[in-house]
Amino acid sequence: MHFTEDNIVQDYNRNLVEITKAGSACFADQTRWVEQLGDFYDFDIDTPYKDLPEKIRNIYLHGSGGKKLPFRMESKNFSGVMKQRVYEGIIPHLERAMRTSVSTYRRNKITKNYMTKQKCDECQGFRINDQARNIKIAGKHIGELAIIVIDDVIEILESLSDKQIKTEQGKALIDKILKRLQNMVNVGLSYMHLNRTLPTLSGGEQQRLALMTHLDAGIDSLIYILDEPSMSLHEKEKESLIQLLIKLKEQGNTVIVVEHDKRFIEIADKIIDIGPDAGIKGGEIVFHGKLEDITKVEDSHTGQFMAGKILLPEKSIKDRRITNNDTKYLSITNVSTNNLKNISVKIPLGMMVGICGVSGSGKSSLIQDTLVPLLKPHFTREAVKKGKTTQESEEEFVNGEDLLEFTGSIHGWENIDEVIVVNQRPIGRTRRSMPISYIGIWDKIRNVFAKLPEAIKKKFVAGHFSFNSDRGRCPICKGDGIKDIQVSFLSAITIPCKECKGQRYKTEILEIKYKGKTIADVLDQTVSEALDLFKSQPGILKILKILEEIGMGYITLGQPAPTLSGGEAQRIKLAKELGRARKSKSLYILDEPTIGLSFYDVRKLMELLEQLVQEGNSVIIIEHDPDILSFTDYIIELGPEGGPKGGKIITKGTPEKIKSNKNSKTGPYLK
Repeated sequence: MHFTEDNIVQDYNRNLVEITKAGSACFADQTRWVEQLGDFYDFDIDTPYKDLPEKIRNIYLHGSGGKKLPFRMESKNFSGVMKQRVYEGIIPHLERAMRTSVSTYRRNKITKNYMTKQKCDECQGFRINDQARNIKIAGKHIGELAIIVIDDVIEILESLSDKQIKTEQGKALIDKILKRLQNMVNVGLSYMHLNRTLPTLSGGEQQRLALMTHLDAGIDSLIYILDEPSMSLHEKEKESLIQLLIKLKEQGNTVIVVEHDKRFIEIADKIIDIGPDAGIKGGEIVFHGKLEDITKVEDSHTGQFMAGKILLPEKSIKDRRITNNDTKYLSITNVSTNNLKNISVKIPLGMMVGICGVSGSGKSSLIQDTLVPLLKPHFTREAVKKGKTTQESEEEFVNGEDLLEFTGSIHGWENIDEVIVVNQRPIGRTRRSMPISYIGIWDKIRNVFAKLPEAIKKKFVAGHFSFNSDRGRCPICKGDGIKDIQVSFLSAITIPCKECKGQRYKTEILEIKYKGKTIADVLDQTVSEALDLFKSQPGILKILKILEEIGMGYITLGQPAPTLSGGEAQRIKLAKELGRARKSKSLYILDEPTIGLSFYDVRKLMELLEQLVQEGNSVIIIEHDPDILSFTDYIIELGPEGGPKGGKIITKGTPEKIKSNKNSKTGPYLK
């Protein structure tokens, strides 16, 4: 096992302080060192890692090469003294920790989060000893059964004969296992392997897994609260989930569902609609009642949509872009990545292309795990924006063995200028990472404050308005705005910093105001509020308007990145790309961009994506939403089922063609 730059950095859009602080219990103790590197090597500590010179990157990771640097040693009760010290570097620091640390927790965390893993030669990744591997059911030991998808495990267990199960206790146990596995199928998890690790599950998968454990409990008088359980489910799978929720209700329970999905709203006994808009324009109960009544409420976006008065964009056949002899394609051939069955497919460019199929059918295997890696060698590092996360590293070993390397070849890449993968991975892992730092307007906002007469008079520069710099941040909480209090056997308790009252900055910094707002006030404003504040700052206003247009007006400018959902993170990434100067032949790849969006916001997103295509770009969307798929120009459907029973191209063509195909699982739900 070893350390790599990708493992340490994980998100190349973060700065060195953010990267280091994210290494809690691993290398976050190097933060004081890292904060001072900028002064010695003369670079802005807020610079994203991807924009740092190779020399600075190398020093950060591997140290100063024996060269002594001035280092200020200080603490809460000690004002500090300068010493000459050798900067060790993050990787040597971690290597030393693995050799000398007495903390098992720390060593495990370093191994899990920052080291490249490899398969054990003894057990071949199954994690069980030779004795356990010798006990088999239907010719397979428990490790082999655990890496088979649930559908196939059911088939194996159902095929066992009475001769193979010799006792009544054994038969009862098999029946119980089969019942549990069938419940997993019913909640849309049939494509999973039994030893899939919990950190690799999406929020929706975790919810459905928890729900599955209650289905046969026979308990009544409970309140179930589910947050968007339809997330990442195919329309066919939603119906199964709805029937299970109805079953829970009929058992005498109450089911509360936070949802945007039209089908869930239709079957609800009571609807509570909150709005009328988002952020400061929301927060009111717009409606409380039945479906037939909400359609009469003009202030309800939901009601107006359900009544057919607010419509999502639609395309007629004559408006749809059709492939012809002039159409250029991305052709990928002989693809066998993960569960894909040696498929070949041509993806038309200059169009909006939808990739669909039931859960586990191979959508991500085709696009995220094959197309993107095949494109990567043909573009610069920054041109294919796809960072690797800890979760992805775990997924490679999720079944006790590596996922298959991506396979296949690609042609037609020369017809695009760049590839932008707008995924749902976090934009940052510490509370110091914010939407405005990711999209690039934080520096502009700090510069606005630095140019104010009072700031110039006090000789403040942009760095004084950074909570990552000693020049302006609170000396007690170091710019966090909070303090963590460790409680034995419990999670840490977070309280506001007593010195700065949670505002992160020194008092003299908060005396500088722009239109009556301090820098801390600005961080607390929503995007919608900031539109008016920065209406005279075109470089800032442009990005804020885009965030508002894609339904992100409710987030605060300084909202900590870890509090953002995957869908929110994806839309912030999209806003960043929409806000920069674009080439006319870019390829945008999005993974379920409508997750967490209301009908009202979905409409705005669809219009923005259509605008990208009209400008000469190509858009590929992995999606379940039939409204989005109906709006695309071309659809590629994988299936027919998930896991080993998927991985084939069922059909491809216009939405009209998909709708008329009897083999399509998506066609019946298209407009």
